[in-house]
Amino acid sequence: MKLEFDLSLYLVTDSTMVPAGKTLAETVDQAIQGGVTIVQLREKSADTGDFIATARTVQSITRKASVPLLINDRIDVALAIDADGVHIGQDDMPLSEARQLLGPHKIIGVSVQTCEEAEIAVRGGADYLGIGTCYSTNTKAVKVGPQGPAGIRAVWEHALKVSEPPCKVRAVTIGGVNQYNVAHVLNYACAVNGTCLDGVAVVSAIMAAPDPSLAAQVLQQQISTARQTSGIRPKYDIDHVSQQVAAVFAQSKAGSITPLVQHITNSVVINDCANACLALGGSPIMAADVEEQADLAQVVNALVINIGTLATEQVAGMREAMRHANLHQTPIILDPVAVGATTHRMQVIDEMIRDFGICVIKGNAGEIAALAGSAEMKMRGVDAVGTGFADPVAVVKQVALCHRCVVVMTGVVDYVSDGTNTFALKKHQ
Repeated sequence: MKLEFDLSLYLVTDSTMVPAGKTLAETVDQAIQGGVTIVQLREKSADTGDFIATARTVQSITRKASVPLLINDRIDVALAIDADGVHIGQDDMPLSEARQLLGPHKIIGVSVQTCEEAEIAVRGGADYLGIGTCYSTNTKAVKVGPQGPAGIRAVWEHALKVSEPPCKVRAVTIGGVNQYNVAHVLNYACAVNGTCLDGVAVVSAIMAAPDPSLAAQVLQQQISTARQTSGIRPKYDIDHVSQQVAAVFAQSKAGSITPLVQHITNSVVINDCANACLALGGSPIMAADVEEQADLAQVVNALVINIGTLATEQVAGMREAMRHANLHQTPIILDPVAVGATTHRMQVIDEMIRDFGICVIKGNAGEIAALAGSAEMKMRGVDAVGTGFADPVAVVKQVALCHRCVVVMTGVVDYVSDGTNTFALKKHQ
């Protein structure tokens, strides 16, 4: 009978990353204590004898903790130590031959980078897929460049489509995943039908950590948060939303909540932002320097990013603030001012959305059109120009579903959507 296995926090080893004073075995042991659920031993440069010796040492640790041990590529090593399974790449032994050698009860995972590779692996009976690479990484040479969470999602959705019940495909993603982006990756890569990846595979985030146990604990906490918030959003009616909004404003007016809101915004509206925040019962702080973001992230309740007066130094501060906000699950509100007006602005926003979890995107019709890839509206400087969308509801819903966030499109009529619920708000004359 095949061993049950949990893919939520998948450690891929690399002995070259182990800090001075530690051993590979110690690192694996501490990582398991911190929450690693499955281990893949990857030693690309080791001789067969050394690889087997290392594998036996690591296996004594994983078996004691009832954590499966997989061997990367080397079927012979897996057979020699009776490992729980193997993980193979596109240039390794074919899946069918690996299964024939290992038998039906061993775990076999397959690295895939494209929809075609995923389909072949699924139809071939892979127990799970390793979809990558998500972000750039130096731990392994790859033929296909980083795909970002959106590219991972595309491969994952195709794998789900070709997977036939009752054998539902399972998968992790790998490549540059760490404590700062893991929740974002899992949320963004979640399929449109609400099926999320089974976990993430990490290398340097644990192997190079001074404290592997703590590193694993933090990653598991982020994974747990992602599982609670990812997937299809529940359906709400307008009365429920109105009541929730009214309750927040009532608490604010009564002074029972005074959120500390960090703004990294443009010089034109900085005073207005501060005054509006104060008027709504919040406490604003304007702080854009890279060096203070780690400290601020521990205390702020929300982060507002506005790229109006875009500058290189400011972007660096924004990205560092967003990175730490993701670590602390602090909501990020993004105002992509004039996105689409220049190639540079589009690139800056694309990279922010790719790298960080955004809670709310707020823009005018031209800005939302740029994010949707629509030609119905354009940007002329900071102004939206055009005759309007034929179906504005469909546009905001599309962007919300694509980026797994709430989208607010401002105009004569404001539209708000989380991909499931979409509301039109008309201004009172």
